[in-house]
Amino acid sequence: MDNNQKMNILVLGNSGAGKSTLIKAISGTEVQTGVGEGLTQKISVYESSNWPIRCIDTKGFEYSKIEQLKTIWQVIKFTKEQVAISESNQEKSVGIDAVWYCVEGTAKRTFTYNIEMMNKAIRKWKNVPVFAVITKSYSESDITENIDAVSKAFAMGKSVNLQKIIPVVAEAYKINDKTIVEPRGIEDLCTLTLDCSDKAKEISEENRKRMILEQKRFTANTLVTGATAAGVLVGAVPISFADSLILVPLETALTKGILNAYKIEFTGELITSIVSSAAITNVAKAALSSLKAIPNIAGSVLNAVVAGFFVAALGESVIALSEAIYLGKVDVNKVDTAVKYVSDQLKNNAILGSVVKYIEDNAEKLQGKSAKEIFNMVKESNK
Repeated sequence: MDNNQKMNILVLGNSGAGKSTLIKAISGTEVQTGVGEGLTQKISVYESSNWPIRCIDTKGFEYSKIEQLKTIWQVIKFTKEQVAISESNQEKSVGIDAVWYCVEGTAKRTFTYNIEMMNKAIRKWKNVPVFAVITKSYSESDITENIDAVSKAFAMGKSVNLQKIIPVVAEAYKINDKTIVEPRGIEDLCTLTLDCSDKAKEISEENRKRMILEQKRFTANTLVTGATAAGVLVGAVPISFADSLILVPLETALTKGILNAYKIEFTGELITSIVSSAAITNVAKAALSSLKAIPNIAGSVLNAVVAGFFVAALGESVIALSEAIYLGKVDVNKVDTAVKYVSDQLKNNAILGSVVKYIEDNAEKLQGKSAKEIFNMVKESNK
């Protein structure tokens, strides 16, 4: 996408409020661009490959008022130079199109003073839309209370063009072994921000759907990454995971998490049918059977490695199913069709085949290594 079509989003907030995690979830990569380069080491700019958005990251507000004023000065300096460039019409991609002000949901307090400082920092952009982003919104019971607290704090800054208060979880958060808070709010934040700009009118409906789908895919892939690492640990057991139920809780949570990331309404029957499918389990059994002849590598180690990659392959297959359902290609209510879709995707997935081949071809140098070491070596070889 042409850089001149991208919105410039100034990201402000207290230190530790989750700005970096939010930006990473939206950009997917942390690549600094030339915008703002040389102005200050405290300003970093990140391009999103999914959305027509450019995040301008700032130094977090500290608890010290002196440090807060330093941050405000940094932002003012940046915006002044952007104004000068904009007014000279030398570059269309500069300026501040919107502000995301991050407030930590778990902090239980709102920094009204910082909101005043934010208002001073963006005074050059009089009508700039401001979105209050309540980060780390893990507890459903606290969301209403947090929104109310943030609303009252912003009400004191009457000149702030507050558009919306949006609770966000930028990356999956593990509360305990049974409870994981899944990412949410990213799509709402981005689409509502785009709706505030004339630039949004230039984006076709097809492109908008593509951006939303890519964001969902990014969110789902973060869940797969976490589950894959857990699969290696869970799979390190004396008995074959393919013949046991040890991965079922992990597979169940992952499948639900991915479907939720795509905002798909599903039944318990669908989840159970996918996880317990014999066709799907047979894929794991075939991979483990191929590795039984590998000498001098413990069975539990091979089990753990295959378990991790099996979870990864299953996750990719469920993502494919979710996208097919999202695009109307598969009916979520037709359980047998959905399960077959996942099974076919898994059979055609090249991950497990490449794992088996790598271990067979490198058996000697893998002797004595842990499951985690082998897993990482195989993963690196597939990049």
